[in-house]
Amino acid sequence: MHQTSNQCDQRNLQISSTITKAYPGLLLLGIVLACAALLAEHVKALESTQSAPASDARRDMIKALEASGPHPSLGEQARVFDRLVGTWDCDYSFYRDDGTVRHSKGELLVGWILDGRAVQDLFISYPANGEKERRIGTTIRFFDTALKQWRIIFISPQFNYVVTVQGGLEGDRIVLRGTDTTDGAPIRWSFNDIKPDSFVWRGEKTHDDGKTWKLEEEHHMKRRIGDTAKASTSERTGAVEEPNSLQAFKQLTSLVGEWKGVQDKTEIKLKYTLIGNGSALMEESRPGTEAPMFTMFTVDGDHLIATHYCSMGNQPQMMTKTIADPSGKSLTFSLSHVYGLKTPGDWHNTGLTLTLDDTQHLTQVWTYEYNGKKGTNTFRFTRTL
Repeated sequence: MHQTSNQCDQRNLQISSTITKAYPGLLLLGIVLACAALLAEHVKALESTQSAPASDARRDMIKALEASGPHPSLGEQARVFDRLVGTWDCDYSFYRDDGTVRHSKGELLVGWILDGRAVQDLFISYPANGEKERRIGTTIRFFDTALKQWRIIFISPQFNYVVTVQGGLEGDRIVLRGTDTTDGAPIRWSFNDIKPDSFVWRGEKTHDDGKTWKLEEEHHMKRRIGDTAKASTSERTGAVEEPNSLQAFKQLTSLVGEWKGVQDKTEIKLKYTLIGNGSALMEESRPGTEAPMFTMFTVDGDHLIATHYCSMGNQPQMMTKTIADPSGKSLTFSLSHVYGLKTPGDWHNTGLTLTLDDTQHLTQVWTYEYNGKKGTNTFRFTRTL
């Protein structure tokens, strides 16, 4: 028993000595493994950060370029191309001079850019017949308020091609005209048979001053299945849809600025200002040297309200019907209630129709009643600021 105990003590001393000698090496190995683990986590985190789209400054321009919908200032013109926003599957046909036709497949992507003041598209043809790269060109379109037409530029860097055309709605078609930069011949581009889920694009050219037109391209577009662009702009973007009344009010705010008109040889100046943190549009009207009058435009539920503070000392409150089309050029307000009348026969306004003819011209039609008799006054204004 005693001998066995001595042997155990000796073995324990040997083990203790071995561990003591090995300890520095084990400690160093532990440190190396710990550092390796930390380095791996650091590399993983760095790779994750570098691959995150939010930190890629090269895409900032793309994010700033896109817009969720048309700018309110476009009014009804926005509807010309807004219905084409989305993704389309394309069956391209190119008619050659020898009578043959080259077909190809591709896609068309259309969207609003530049705060909704322009529309951009991408025409893409998939590689075919041994081609290694797709063919791609882009178009930018904007409405020129001076020319009252849409102006378009198309570029195809692969083929060193640039061309400009302009035009707009002609009946139920969109027709654009210009000059081909390759041979100087007049060209005509058109969007035909426009439906929510399809349309036909045609490119034509004339060599006899428009007496005859030769079809050079005809592309059949079908909206991609599952594409929600045929719905409203807000539905396309996933945003909460604004009420029509608020959309109409935002369009009305395009009046902000100064206007001038003449009625019965009297100069009338208008000034529109947004007040109340943008919740109300104030019109200040100054007829000649007379005291100014004010009209406040606000949103109330599904309609707009116009409260007029008249120099006659009363305040007629007028409202629109439920706004069905917020992009319309005109808004009509009908009398709801008159405040401040001293007698029922006092002179007071009973209605107002505002028509924004274009960005520079405004027409106001006021109706009134005095001692039971009704009348109408029409005022036309031109923007000065």
